[in-house]
Amino acid sequence: MQALLTTALELVLLALLVGFVARRVRVHYNVALVVAGVLVGATHLMPPVALSADIVLQLFLPVLLLEAAISTDLRRLRDNLGPILLLALPGLVLTLLVAGGVLRATIGLPLGFGLLLGAILAPTDTIAVLSGFRSVGAPPRLKSLVENESLFNDGTGLVAYGAILAVLTGGTFAPAAIASNLFWVMVVGTVIGWAAGFGAALLARHAGDHLNTVVLTVALAYGAAQLAQAAQASAVLAVVAAGLSLRAHGWAGLPAPSRLAVRSFWEVAAFAVNSVVFLLVGMQVDGPALLAAAPAILWALVALFAGRAAGIYPLLALLRRSRLAVPLAWQHLLVWSNLKGSLSMAVALSLPADLPYRDLLVTVTFGCALITLTVQGLTLAGVARRLGVGRRDATEEELESHQGRLLAARAGQTELDRLQHLGLLALGDFQRLRAAYQQVIARSERGLRDLAAVREAGDSRRQRMLRRHLLLVEKSAVREAVGSGILAEDVGTSIARDLDHALDQLGND
Repeated sequence: MQALLTTALELVLLALLVGFVARRVRVHYNVALVVAGVLVGATHLMPPVALSADIVLQLFLPVLLLEAAISTDLRRLRDNLGPILLLALPGLVLTLLVAGGVLRATIGLPLGFGLLLGAILAPTDTIAVLSGFRSVGAPPRLKSLVENESLFNDGTGLVAYGAILAVLTGGTFAPAAIASNLFWVMVVGTVIGWAAGFGAALLARHAGDHLNTVVLTVALAYGAAQLAQAAQASAVLAVVAAGLSLRAHGWAGLPAPSRLAVRSFWEVAAFAVNSVVFLLVGMQVDGPALLAAAPAILWALVALFAGRAAGIYPLLALLRRSRLAVPLAWQHLLVWSNLKGSLSMAVALSLPADLPYRDLLVTVTFGCALITLTVQGLTLAGVARRLGVGRRDATEEELESHQGRLLAARAGQTELDRLQHLGLLALGDFQRLRAAYQQVIARSERGLRDLAAVREAGDSRRQRMLRRHLLLVEKSAVREAVGSGILAEDVGTSIARDLDHALDQLGND
């Protein structure tokens, strides 16, 4: 026990140190953690720490899934459900088939094991992706697509993994039995999670205080997973459905302190789990084994890109004439942002010890995770800029510059007034500094007025984003009014159609 506590403390302190360094050098935290883990493992600065698949899947994964689910913007999820389901269902099937075919043709891996490797590599490390998007100011809709597609993709990918592994270990291929089992695993898991979330939403109204509410959500995360496992259904889909159900049925009814406490708790828990897991991921890397399997890893990356492209471009092309159309630049970015992380590595480690090709599958998974997190993770922001995603025009950058200078000057002037009021400044110093601040404020206000006059001639990206947000709020209000019987369904449909037309005219920001 003492050794375990010492190791845990060392991991936390190392994660803290990496966080400070990553912030200074402006590298994403997860990428820095993996690199640090590799260095620690190679130099043996810490005793070897095994990454247990059971710990990741049963202890850590419910934390990450529930945090992602309760953070989901349900309005954006509903409005983008079409492309999200296309990518997470038929898109996943196409990805597996193409990746499996490429692996069979290049490294001679039998098709079934190629499909299994594709399913292992299906989950995406969303946190690193969204961090890169935030650094370039990517549109909210793009971030919502990435976040929610990953949320669903984790579940469907693990369900596919279980089905393929069952066929490979069972030795028989019975399509009817496989389809029946998949239906049970997915539907029952989702129903269990949704019902558990609904029950938790009812209990949350009578929790009494924010501490009880936090404990209730912890019980929900692990309880939904255990119930699904007992029913031989998908624990991943159960936790995701539980979080979405709680968000849909009980979130608005929670007192503000409870909502803040729940969000803060799960944000800290997910951050801590990610920190430890990504350090451990790096420490598991076996340098000699990776070098020996380098050709297979490179072909696996090719298969990964080919499969991802096959699961994105043809399917999203079906939506190009609808209001759900996804810009081609966004599609390129979805392919490049296909980063792999701790979940894929934990799934690989959980493969049966006597499974053929197990060592190769584990090594290739680790290699793909390491390369995508570092190479693609470090270049994601640059690729996004080259594709024009999040690019702002000169007028908008000048506007934000004036706003920032005005904000800073007024904050400084307020503090200056406070110090003068307390008698801590000489009158001459106070007058000189206040006059300097006033000059900055006057210049910034004049610049903002001039830009406002220029911007009246055309609609800026900021204004379009604001208008889109307001239209989505209007559409959500109409839906709620129809659902509660305040508006007739035909009237609500007519209004929603007008709102959709207005959204189409705004474009795809």
